[in-house]
Amino acid sequence: MKHLVILAAFTLLSAPMLAQTLPDPHTPPSGKYNTTNYPNDRKAITAMRLIDGLGKHCPDDYVTVNPDGKIDYGFEEWKQGFIKAGSSFKSVTPVPGMEILRIYEGKTAILNNLLDVVLDTPKGDLKIRVQRMEVFVKQNGGWCFVAGQGTRTLFKEELGAMQAPGPKK
Repeated sequence: MKHLVILAAFTLLSAPMLAQTLPDPHTPPSGKYNTTNYPNDRKAITAMRLIDGLGKHCPDDYVTVNPDGKIDYGFEEWKQGFIKAGSSFKSVTPVPGMEILRIYEGKTAILNNLLDVVLDTPKGDLKIRVQRMEVFVKQNGGWCFVAGQGTRTLFKEELGAMQAPGPKK
């Protein structure tokens, strides 16, 4: 399943002290967020997101920030940047229990979820974990995807490698 997430280029954090501030993800607190209101809209957003794996976008109103920091203005710009990088999605797997879909006044929806992503890049497979936030608005009686932000998080192994002592000088 394809999903709008990122371009292929990513940079690991290099300062070990920064890694110490990044805890492993934990399950969102149960009952903290209303995740049951507007049940028909929830179904519509879920179904809309499954259209061609990328969802329905408002082409002139779409902005995304990728895990590598690149900003794209419009779905076509994002798509062309991905093609230019020579990358494609091999898999996008939601981490169980890490999705929160909130709907406000039946007009705006915000989805937060954690995804394990495998990209096919010119240099081979790239496995990353992305905390994703997506914004949807209801226009003309239907939902569309207007904004996205992906933040690359680190796997336990990456955190451990960054915290390991290096050679002494």
